[in-house]
Amino acid sequence: MKKIALIILTIGFGIASLTSAYAAVFTFQPTPRADMWDLDHTYYYSWGINWSAPSTIESATLSIDNINDWRAENGDILWVTLLNNATAGVVRSTDNENPTNAFAGAITAGNAALIGTYTDTAEPYGAVIPGDNVSFSVPSTYFSWMQDGNFGFGFDPDCHYYNTGMKLTVTTAPVPEPATMSLLGMGILGLFGLRRRS
Repeated sequence: MKKIALIILTIGFGIASLTSAYAAVFTFQPTPRADMWDLDHTYYYSWGINWSAPSTIESATLSIDNINDWRAENGDILWVTLLNNATAGVVRSTDNENPTNAFAGAITAGNAALIGTYTDTAEPYGAVIPGDNVSFSVPSTYFSWMQDGNFGFGFDPDCHYYNTGMKLTVTTAPVPEPATMSLLGMGILGLFGLRRRS
């Protein structure tokens, strides 16, 4: 009877540990510069990431710290686009402040998705105002793009958006720890061994 109680306790502990396994959090930043050269309006940028998620993605948030337009003007906008595929690293291409999103064609083709825009409306000419911290949540519809080994983000600033850095934070589903799996396995083996004896 004591053996049965011990086996049940071991299995119960293993199952409880499985549910309390921790979620993993991964953080990515563009290199060589986390501020993407202050998002100069004469360029559009892609930031490609090669990564395979260890388990199901639960959330993904892109954040930009202290983003600051040097002055508010009509048509100032930063387009932020999720890319299904992108060359690894940061790529700058010239568009000479074209007022449309440089990634619109990829969106139309189903290879990209606009995840947000930003406009700094609080900058009178010559004023020094602390920048905003902004974030863009990736809709779960597109998590599959991020799990296949390569994805990226496109940035098209139609004004010069100074910032102190950006990062992507991805949270994945809990993965059982090896020790927990061992405990569960030992409990199940013990249960089978007990059944053979009786």
